[in-house]
Amino acid sequence: MSRLIIISTVIVAALIAGAYFISTAASEKDPYCLTGAFIGDKPTTALIRDFKNSYGKQPYFVMTFVDWGRYVDKDIIKDVYSAGSVLMVTWEPWDAQTKELIDYEALMKGKYDPYIEEFASRIKAVDKDVYIRFAHEMNGDWYPWSAAKIGAYRYIAMYKYMKDAFDRAEARNARWVFSINWEDVPAGNSFESAYPGGTYVDYFGIDGYNWGDTQSWSKWMTFEQLFKKRYDEIASTFEAPIIITEFGSTSHGGNKARWIRDAMSNMKKMCRIRGFILFNVNKETDWGFAAGSECEKDLQKALADAYFKHFIRP
Repeated sequence: MSRLIIISTVIVAALIAGAYFISTAASEKDPYCLTGAFIGDKPTTALIRDFKNSYGKQPYFVMTFVDWGRYVDKDIIKDVYSAGSVLMVTWEPWDAQTKELIDYEALMKGKYDPYIEEFASRIKAVDKDVYIRFAHEMNGDWYPWSAAKIGAYRYIAMYKYMKDAFDRAEARNARWVFSINWEDVPAGNSFESAYPGGTYVDYFGIDGYNWGDTQSWSKWMTFEQLFKKRYDEIASTFEAPIIITEFGSTSHGGNKARWIRDAMSNMKKMCRIRGFILFNVNKETDWGFAAGSECEKDLQKALADAYFKHFIRP
């Protein structure tokens, strides 16, 4: 082989490698949205597989709820991560049975430190990202940790206390999600007043549901009506990426298939949204997307879009 051919070959190889590098680097900056779902109180590999089979894409985020004094079930951790998904833990500072808030003063004096430290240790042992959504929807009035009930300054102190404890435990794989409701209830209970500061927040979460006409106080609302105003407020003021941490729609009062089509389309326009968690379980109403239904087919079509990812490229 002549020197000219060798040099040409090297140059071509370098150009190809360079183009691949540039392409890969650019793809990491492209807008995307990670899929996610709440699929039950005890998510398993089978339920994760069922979601993928039904809707065509595996959930990246899998939500679980844990109340005070308990830990994330070891089987849940094993199943979620062995399936290739990632946990988002909604950690609620109350007894879920009695609905009683933890003793705030006792918390701040260190009474619960052994429990918090053990919780942090177990999260650290996962050795992969775990999203911690602590004391969510504080700008509503339905939970006892509502900022309107305990005071925004107490909420902030409690939130900071928890993250500081994780930092001391060196649980660096914990990703902290400051998760709010789509509207302030009552109007003066602003999420801004309860915001603990940028060093304590890795992601902003927003929750919202279309209740349709299932409640005396509700009406049919599109995804845009629920989320656009709040999204704009956060995107224009805060730097943290956004996750739609709970969303869903009933079928009562409107066309649910059209609702989910519009929801996914609007999510693509809100490019700061980096993930969503679909509430896919029937609870207060028919939040789920039933097999064989028109809304299931429309959700599957929407998720086929490459914009919605089930993994992050390393």
